[in-house]
Amino acid sequence: MRNPKYKNLFLFIFFFFIIAYGKASSIRAEQKMLVFSTWEGFEVDKCASIWLIKRFVAKDAVIKLFPKGSTIQEGIPFDTPDAKLRRYHNMSTFESILKQYNLSDSRLVFFGKIIHDIEVNIWEKKVFDETLIVQDAVNKIIQNSENNEEVIKKCLEIFDLMYKNRNK
Repeated sequence: MRNPKYKNLFLFIFFFFIIAYGKASSIRAEQKMLVFSTWEGFEVDKCASIWLIKRFVAKDAVIKLFPKGSTIQEGIPFDTPDAKLRRYHNMSTFESILKQYNLSDSRLVFFGKIIHDIEVNIWEKKVFDETLIVQDAVNKIIQNSENNEEVIKKCLEIFDLMYKNRNK
């Protein structure tokens, strides 16, 4: 490349590709970090669903909370009336997520039954001994936490502990 004109052209093309590759790799990194969005306000099903998402669906997921009743236009909506991942008449949000992401770990399926017992089996006698223990523990976290981040952190800890101590 003795001609400086071609050398400059080559350098321009070379740096263009370096910049383009850098932008593409940062876009790929952002795409790996999924955003899941829901409304503010916690209950056992939502707390368990956040744990399921962060531990088994997308470990680096960001959970965004929006004011109740607002239209969610960012991320993957869950636990809102129009979301695909929501409570149905016969399925909790937790169970919807299990189904959507084909999660079949026996401990997760059992947790799904407990959450179902809390969320869907509202008026009938509880099926599992653990149901009221889980319900009370999570409700205490919700009532005694100072902010949303603390609720999520403590719920992640309690569900991690339950998962770890549950026989396979």
